[in-house]
Amino acid sequence: MPITAQFDALGGPENIKLLDVSVEPPAADEVQIRMRAAGLNRAELLYVAGHYLVEPPIPNAPLGAEGAGEIISVGSGVEGFAQGDRVCVLPMMDWAQYGTLAEVVNVPANALERIPDSISFEDAAAFSMAYATAYGMIVQAGEMPLNAAGKTAVITGASSSVGTAAFQILKQIGATSIATTRTQKKVADLKNAGADHVIVTDDEDIGARLKEITNGKGVDLVCDSIIGDMIAPAAEALVPEGNMVLMGFQSGEIPGLPFYPILTKGITIRGFHLVWHLLDHADRRRRAVDFLRPLWASGELKPIIDRAFPLSDVSGAYAYMATNRHLGKIVVKI
Repeated sequence: MPITAQFDALGGPENIKLLDVSVEPPAADEVQIRMRAAGLNRAELLYVAGHYLVEPPIPNAPLGAEGAGEIISVGSGVEGFAQGDRVCVLPMMDWAQYGTLAEVVNVPANALERIPDSISFEDAAAFSMAYATAYGMIVQAGEMPLNAAGKTAVITGASSSVGTAAFQILKQIGATSIATTRTQKKVADLKNAGADHVIVTDDEDIGARLKEITNGKGVDLVCDSIIGDMIAPAAEALVPEGNMVLMGFQSGEIPGLPFYPILTKGITIRGFHLVWHLLDHADRRRRAVDFLRPLWASGELKPIIDRAFPLSDVSGAYAYMATNRHLGKIVVKI
């Protein structure tokens, strides 16, 4: 029977187990996939801990929100996909029912996109969620034009896979990226990953640095995955009618809103969730795919993979993620 990663209790990565689990034929509108790789996401750590938006079906909760593999078979009603197709799985599934960290899985057909011939399964597993999120927060929610020469964007949580994807997308549209990090440890790595500027928030005056970088103009967009002490100085640094996109909650705190710059500058603050605000909308999904896919196929967009773990060490992969030492994506090879 295929090996499947599941967890039987709430807590840390140590609760993730590998089990032999039989897989039924795909139901209507589903496909069955031989998984080759899966990308890990911080939200899954919250899910295992019982702190995410979805309640895990303990025991034997499936795990994994994205990945890549080959189609084994298709269920009734599925059109446009066939046995042997190379596909990536988008996080458009009920986490309580589906997971990608397994040798064989059934997933809804509408959660699939084809993988360009030039792309490996590992790169495909690392691409979709990070780049679609970065595109959505910059172009869709952040309203950054596709010809953005002269514009600047601040990216917090910059060492994540979404952060490093954002650097590449901003470069493609001609904008300048400003990454934030708490300490000096990741400055060189962030610059090597494509950030044009890096601000060390523990050591530098955030507002003064943003003013310096933009020659006093201010920044056009702030993409914040932390929602912490960056909110106020970032709002102060935004241009009039600038945009702030909130797409994470890593700080675990709810700071007071900086009402003065919001009111006086007419700042727009918008939340963004990849599935609810992009993937669930066919027109938005198509625009994202049309922008990302050619650049992906040509190699102009390429995910940074920090480490690849075998499925046999999936708990170790999540434990490594929990240390916050990685830059870019952590992948599990299956």
